[in-house]
Amino acid sequence: MTARRFSVICVLLAGLGLGACDTAPQAALGALPAGMARIYVYRDAACYDGFEWTAVSLNGAVVGSSAPGAVFYRDVAPGTYRIEARSDQLYPEQAKTVAVAPGTTTFVKIQVQPFWGNSGRQWVHHTYVVAIVDPAIGQIQVGSLRLTPG
Repeated sequence: MTARRFSVICVLLAGLGLGACDTAPQAALGALPAGMARIYVYRDAACYDGFEWTAVSLNGAVVGSSAPGAVFYRDVAPGTYRIEARSDQLYPEQAKTVAVAPGTTTFVKIQVQPFWGNSGRQWVHHTYVVAIVDPAIGQIQVGSLRLTPG
């Protein structure tokens, strides 16, 4: 497959994915319970990402699964959380640790490293990295994603 053909397919798939997105996931959210913090976990709809869901853990306990073009959230007690996404390959600093306070919102973006750890041209592994995103940017980025239960 040529690079041009691959690019055209990616653009078409991204367009199809955007057409199915809920444009306002916040409208479906309830109020943040008193004394709790909210963590959003999301992934862009990227053509090289495939359609694979990956498990997301807080302090080693799976709390949901991340899908391309989707967002889910968890309301958690204030504290420190190590956030990880299940990955087929290790990547430097792929997990992140955050401290959350009551009433705060944290945006966590799961990023795919599409060819990390693969030999040759065949794409056989998925490597995911956790990124903590500025709340102003995160709020914009999740606005066009579909809300899932995780």
